[in-house]
Amino acid sequence: MLLFAYPSEFRQRFGSEMVTTFSDLICGEWEHNGLPGVARVWRSALGEVFSAAVPLHLQSPIVVTTSLALVSSFALFMAVFYAMTRVCNGE
Repeated sequence: MLLFAYPSEFRQRFGSEMVTTFSDLICGEWEHNGLPGVARVWRSALGEVFSAAVPLHLQSPIVVTTSLALVSSFALFMAVFYAMTRVCNGE
């Protein structure tokens, strides 16, 4: 399920290796360290989603364009809101 956090090109290229590695790590930790070991593998995997998957998505032009559009829309909204509050307060 964590693979869906990665861009599709990345999943197609590395997905099967990532699944195999994750499965091997989970099985090994379960055999040697039990639930605490499995929890460490999951913590590491979730950390990698934020340190690798998110930056990979940020390289996509669609994500960058959408993010810039949202930020600029928010900035415009705040400017209009600020101007309206000043007008309504008689300033």
